[in-house]
Amino acid sequence: MDRILAMIPKNLLAFTAILGGIAFIILSQPPHSLCDSQIEIINAAQAKFLFKDPKSQKVLTTRYTNLREQCKLTNDPGGGGCYEWFHELRTMLRDLGTLTNACANALADTKEYKVAVTEGLEKIVQIAWGSAPPASYTVKFNWLDASDITLFCRLKDRYILFYGDTAFEQLRERMMAELPGAKDMARNQIWDLSIFSENCAKYP
Repeated sequence: MDRILAMIPKNLLAFTAILGGIAFIILSQPPHSLCDSQIEIINAAQAKFLFKDPKSQKVLTTRYTNLREQCKLTNDPGGGGCYEWFHELRTMLRDLGTLTNACANALADTKEYKVAVTEGLEKIVQIAWGSAPPASYTVKFNWLDASDITLFCRLKDRYILFYGDTAFEQLRERMMAELPGAKDMARNQIWDLSIFSENCAKYP
């Protein structure tokens, strides 16, 4: 083997080694697809909301966390404590809507997106219900307006696109069971008085 290598010109050996190294790098890394490019753009757009800046040691929490906690503390009628969080969630959903389903679904297992969609749904359901079961069907939205209900419907659609109908049904039943006073009510009563029974087709 050494004798054969000695017969090969050194320039040719060097060229072959370089070519082999390039081929290894190309083959060991999957090609950068159109979805990869689109996802990078979406993640960059959401960097100031969903993700912490890895370059900043001073920022300990994300804007998402801060706005969510503000909503939890001040979600009283007319208080507007959830306005900014809901606004950012709408922007996130709008950005996700620019992707094809195949590309968007690649983000389904990204923790930050899953948490945002799930917690957004939970909070709107809780606000609509209130601290006790709504007195009647006509007041089941509490202080939520049409734009908030539209946000609920968009989050619901995104959750189903990400995780499927069965996963959403399981999430819905858990949420309904955890609502204040729900343990003493029949399932159909909870359904009728919760935002889940609203027809999302009315909120395009």
